[in-house]
Amino acid sequence: MDTAIQNLGRLGLKEYEAKIYVALVGLGEANVRKIHEASGVPRPRVYDVLNSLAEKGFINIRQGSPLMYSAVRPDTVVSFLKKDLDSAARDSVKTLEALSLDAQQNYSPIWYVHSDWTILRNLEMLAEGVRRELIVLCFNTATLDEFQGSFASVAGRHPIRILFPRGLATGIKPIDGVAFFEAGTMKNFFGVNIFENVFSAPISREGVLFTLECIFIADDHESMLIYSQDGKRMAVIITLPFITSVQSQLFSQMIARAHLVNKI
Repeated sequence: MDTAIQNLGRLGLKEYEAKIYVALVGLGEANVRKIHEASGVPRPRVYDVLNSLAEKGFINIRQGSPLMYSAVRPDTVVSFLKKDLDSAARDSVKTLEALSLDAQQNYSPIWYVHSDWTILRNLEMLAEGVRRELIVLCFNTATLDEFQGSFASVAGRHPIRILFPRGLATGIKPIDGVAFFEAGTMKNFFGVNIFENVFSAPISREGVLFTLECIFIADDHESMLIYSQDGKRMAVIITLPFITSVQSQLFSQMIARAHLVNKI
């Protein structure tokens, strides 16, 4: 009974409507008192809910004293709810697509996302857009494990190379189609080891501590930096070609100087 009520709720019925409809299906025909007792809906609300269901055509009313109520066939009701839900879904898609077109006019090549759910959704979209290769710089294996499912499908289509700081890849479970590397020495013009001293180490700015967790780059067209700001996870998504092209070349050079931990 609870499952039926939950499913009707997913199809668009309100909680009390679902409870009373399910009760009537079980009762066959009943008056208000029996409906109240079987459904658990407060008696003062039973009348309003019955009227609502009657207006929707989901119950029948037989005149008399007292009034008697019965449920319309479940297949008829569910079919109506499904059509209504499909119609709402189509209307939502049209509305959202219109909003998307408006948003494209104000396109921004760099934006921030703040929740794990939003980060996951955007990472899934990044993975879907991979056409040649996905490169990952991993500084936190827990983060990689958490989001692994979002890019696992890429491994069956295109190569994935993951670069770790020295020692961090130890104990990582192999992933089919994924190559693990441990960083070597990659210095810039000033003699600074970029991977170890710039990416791996936390950076403090004006009392705020920034810690990089992972960087994902799809080909050379989109990258996502997942990081924590004073312990709160955030992400930056970049599609600006000047930046993503440099990132792709830099990370490829890092991997070229890295030590292969496992073979694909």
